[in-house]
Amino acid sequence: MPAPFLELPTELRLQIYEHFFTTHQHVSQSHQPTNAHIRLLYVCRQITDEAGTHFRHYISLRTEHQISAFILYAAPQFVAQIEWADVANDGRVFQSADENQEDTPLSNLHLALARMTALRRLRVFQCTQGLPINLRNTMSLHRSRRLGLKFERAMFPKGLVSPSYYELYLDPDTRIDLYDAVDPSNIVALRLSGEIISSSSNPSKRECDSAQTRSMSGLRHVTLHSITGNYFDRQSIEECFPGAQLESFTYALGHRLGFEIRNHHVESLASAHGRSLRKLVLLGCSRLSSANITQALENMPFLEYFALHLFTVDELRSNFIRSLPLSLAVLKIQVMNAWYAVALTAEEESLCEAIETDILLRNSPLQHVCASFRTALMIDGGRHDRWEQIAASRNVRLDLGPWEHEMVQDV
Repeated sequence: MPAPFLELPTELRLQIYEHFFTTHQHVSQSHQPTNAHIRLLYVCRQITDEAGTHFRHYISLRTEHQISAFILYAAPQFVAQIEWADVANDGRVFQSADENQEDTPLSNLHLALARMTALRRLRVFQCTQGLPINLRNTMSLHRSRRLGLKFERAMFPKGLVSPSYYELYLDPDTRIDLYDAVDPSNIVALRLSGEIISSSSNPSKRECDSAQTRSMSGLRHVTLHSITGNYFDRQSIEECFPGAQLESFTYALGHRLGFEIRNHHVESLASAHGRSLRKLVLLGCSRLSSANITQALENMPFLEYFALHLFTVDELRSNFIRSLPLSLAVLKIQVMNAWYAVALTAEEESLCEAIETDILLRNSPLQHVCASFRTALMIDGGRHDRWEQIAASRNVRLDLGPWEHEMVQDV
């Protein structure tokens, strides 16, 4: 008797495969997915025939044991199908005193990546199970070399590669020599984390930098999460991503000593990408002025998604809610004062009034509104209950209360 799942219509089964696969690949708290999706292909031949082609486009290599097994046993026809790889990068290389001689990675990850000739999307995760080395034996094999860290060269020691999607899910203290072996000119989506550095003394780095300066015209989506170092402090958004036409920009502080986005970054973002931007997410901001946010929103006439988690310090004079465009479909806002600052109750109440009149009661209702303000403001005059009644009557999904922590984990 056939299994109940196989009795479902083919179209429904295909949607189930897609949902399972998308959920499996989702990253939360920067944890690398597994290869559990492959197990489904061993249930029965029919599932293999229906889902196999799609599932084999993706691989996740988390340990050196998995990397070695992949190199030794993965069939060429399987490797040729891989378009998306999640990998844990050790980052250690043996560096030669001769600059013309390529580095030798300690891990074999570079050999696995070299086999993936169709690779378009690369997500790199923190290596938690690096290859142990016997220093005495290792140094006898590499007498003229020293062990160092070269994050991108450990994956691509032979030169530049050009993925369409390049995403880093790393700890804040992991050092990345950005664009050392990755050509940014064809990147569509870029996610950065860790300690971003720039080494102009490296000849190959200068070559990458010149490519970056020419254009990143394909870039559409940028995410900055838990960035440390001063790479972005010294440059505007336009200088960091020259030639890009950003459709989405996401920033999350993510670390108490991380890079803090400032007024000049938002000004640059609005000036260079305001008309193309559809999604703007700013989480953990304490260096932005309300006037700067207002001015930026006025220059983003087609914005559809806006999320802001703002710590106020000494001002909240400009009511940026009134500058949100009519194209907006999703609004998420969480405003709170820094622990050492005086609460700006009157200004926060003005924001609440604007949300009610300009957002919840506007002619074209939003799809989703998340709002988090101090409890006293929401209780005052029955605001909490009134907002829920308005949202229910206008078919607006409304979530009241803190939302930022969960969103930071999934960015």
